[in-house]
Amino acid sequence: MEGYLPEPIWPTTIVTMSYSSDINADTALDRRDISPYQPLLIVLAAASAGIAADSYWPQSLATWLTAVLLTLGVWYLTARRGYHRAAAGLIFMAILSVAGAWHHCQWNLFDENDLGNYTTAKKQPIALEAIALTAPRQLPPPEPSFMQSLRSEPSYRLEISAAAIRDADKWKPVSGRAILFVQGDMPAIEAGDRIRIFGELSAPQPAHNPGEFDRAAYLRSHRIRSQILSQTECISIVQSGSRWNLFRRLEGVRKSAAGLFQQHLDPRQAELASAVFLGEREQIDSQRNEAFMATGTVHVLAISGLHVGILAGALLWIMRRAPIPRVWGLTLVALITSLYALMVDVHPPVVRATILVLVTCLSMSLRRPALSFNSLAAAALVVLAINPSDLFNVGAQLSFLSVAGLMWIGPYLTMTREDEHLWKMADEHMDLISRLLWRLRRYPWQMMMIGCVLWVLTQPLISARFHLFSPIALVTNAILWLPMTFGLLSGFLFLFLAAIMPPLACVGAFLCNINLWLLEKGVSLASALPGSHFWVSGPGNWWLIGFYGGLAVLAVFPRIRPRPRWCFALLAGWTALGLTVSYIPRDSNRLHCTFLSVGHGSAAVLELPSGQTLLYDAGQFGAPTRAARIISGFLWSRGITHIDAVVVSHPDIDHYNALPELLEKCSVGAVCVSPVMFEKQSPALKELKSAIAAAHVPVREISAGDRLEGGADCRLEVLHPPQSGVTGNDNANSVVLMVEFRGHRIILPGDLESPGLDRLLAGQPVHCDVLLAPHHGSRQSNSPGLAAWTRPAWVVFSGDGRWSLPEINATFQAVGGQTIHTFLAGAVEVTIDKSGTKVETFLPSINQ
Repeated sequence: MEGYLPEPIWPTTIVTMSYSSDINADTALDRRDISPYQPLLIVLAAASAGIAADSYWPQSLATWLTAVLLTLGVWYLTARRGYHRAAAGLIFMAILSVAGAWHHCQWNLFDENDLGNYTTAKKQPIALEAIALTAPRQLPPPEPSFMQSLRSEPSYRLEISAAAIRDADKWKPVSGRAILFVQGDMPAIEAGDRIRIFGELSAPQPAHNPGEFDRAAYLRSHRIRSQILSQTECISIVQSGSRWNLFRRLEGVRKSAAGLFQQHLDPRQAELASAVFLGEREQIDSQRNEAFMATGTVHVLAISGLHVGILAGALLWIMRRAPIPRVWGLTLVALITSLYALMVDVHPPVVRATILVLVTCLSMSLRRPALSFNSLAAAALVVLAINPSDLFNVGAQLSFLSVAGLMWIGPYLTMTREDEHLWKMADEHMDLISRLLWRLRRYPWQMMMIGCVLWVLTQPLISARFHLFSPIALVTNAILWLPMTFGLLSGFLFLFLAAIMPPLACVGAFLCNINLWLLEKGVSLASALPGSHFWVSGPGNWWLIGFYGGLAVLAVFPRIRPRPRWCFALLAGWTALGLTVSYIPRDSNRLHCTFLSVGHGSAAVLELPSGQTLLYDAGQFGAPTRAARIISGFLWSRGITHIDAVVVSHPDIDHYNALPELLEKCSVGAVCVSPVMFEKQSPALKELKSAIAAAHVPVREISAGDRLEGGADCRLEVLHPPQSGVTGNDNANSVVLMVEFRGHRIILPGDLESPGLDRLLAGQPVHCDVLLAPHHGSRQSNSPGLAAWTRPAWVVFSGDGRWSLPEINATFQAVGGQTIHTFLAGAVEVTIDKSGTKVETFLPSINQ
């Protein structure tokens, strides 16, 4: 969920939208009369093009700098000769080249002694001294579940700046930022402390599967290429940081605010308040978080432009009524807003909102209106200057997209000067209650209009990146804006009163409790409604480029903008094209089998020539949520939302613990198990059966001799176990599935071992092209006998590397088999077509 910060559909631009009422009438302008000339939009377009160019077609720094010098030189000559249009184009290219060079520097250039130069994929011991850049943040613990095969102790995360690394008995200077994970009790570390760490250094893991979030790339975009795992007792403070460290002081304010919430609010609302006001989402469990996500209100849980906008709007309202000079009041608003942004972590939406606040305060101090889209472009340029990779940050994209939509629709919802004059005349003849009711009549319609526009703007991107389609968001955002806004205002009021007038803090606490309770209650009820949200594969990048590119062209060139009915027709046609492409049937002359990299576990996706999808096992040794995300992410990346059958090989938790969550995200036709699968009623198996029953999915028992539906030319046959099972443990009764297409075979044996393995090997040998190594490649799989019986050309080991035994590899290589380990190569895709069997790995550096 990193970066998922979509903006709300109400006063995110409260500051930008409210400034006009504070300007004298003789200087106020109708928003519809503002000049369409927005030069920073052109600069932003050039900078974005340069960053995108260096991302997809990387060039050397010398190439970019040469392009800058050449374009500026030619620009000078053309400008002197009066070729202004050509000169403008050259300036565009110069800005593009500067942005490309900046992205290249941020992504590729690091100091020679950067800590990232010491890292490898394999963990290695390290002794390091570093400066803590943040205080430790507790990571959300896994929810108690029988599907959780490991019980982890509390862990914390903080960002550090490396200072020195020990080489034998000497300390060498080192630089660079890293992420430190600490297991155990909360370390007494504050921002600015110099700490000594003994732990394990490694490089962040890249994505190992299609559709998986690439954490290594995300961290590298923030110039972090190292991570360290340590224990509380292996960390000591060498020197305490300065008391005047700004981030140390802000962290103290954050802790004090969290303590106030715990002291004055109900426990459940205190957790929500800490997430809403302080950005501490770790206290929100996954069920509550998913409810906010499903209803399109997850932006409340992450500090976004909404929080900054409402805080600044409230401060403006106070400063306008306070007996202080105008300039001083605006300066205080800008200062407090900036400090709040630093306290809650500087994410792109927060930067965007803060820049808009600063621009608005400046425009108000000069008594001049701000150009809305120009201001938004300025904010975007600041965001890209801080981190050019934020151009591809989904949270930043949704943030700017939402605010742009608000700015576009705002003039059609705000009153002109003539309307305001009529309203003032009507107010003179109404009592207070009538005036209030009359004004409130406009808001439901306005909220629905804003909600519809922003839902249309953001839903395609949300569906593509988060695979969630939320029609309920059209209703929830229009209804819940009131408790959400008042909840934020009352929360800020509570913190303000607790700081200066503690006896009155109970008033703010009461109001905050009520509004946060109403907000969460509304979210939980809305998310539980049938049809409120759906998990989808989402549109492809080509469709998104066409959709948002078309909107950009229509916005920048209003002269070519067609009539509204034609705009709706174009939107409907483009949507129909996207849906039509998504339903194009697969190639019936090809079979795909993808062994996903899930760590110590198993998950193989079969895309059959008939168009059906079969999943063989779904689990890992550890958190089931991670395995479910890997599997669902891969399926969505292939445009698959329905699984025709799931085969669970045997009742080991690392082969099925992802299935309950997967049943919530994908429709499943049937779950196939061995006849002895549910003989032992363990708590985990009971939870699995309950999840299958809740999803209304039938359970089908399969045994040796049975065949599954695979199409005319595809044969899926169960080789083991027999109907009555065999004596021995669960592994001995693993479902062994043989997949045959065009004379080529894939064998999936689960964790098969003796005596079940002996029974299988007693039959006629079955040679195959690809074999999934049983039991993740351990000695228990009796690999010599199986290797001779199958004589595979390829052997795939699905594990985390703990059993990467040379003798096991040698056994399969002795019969001509090439071995691939998913923990090194990532997902392994096997394609069988008329040309034979082709094996590819997801990580290109280890591609076979």
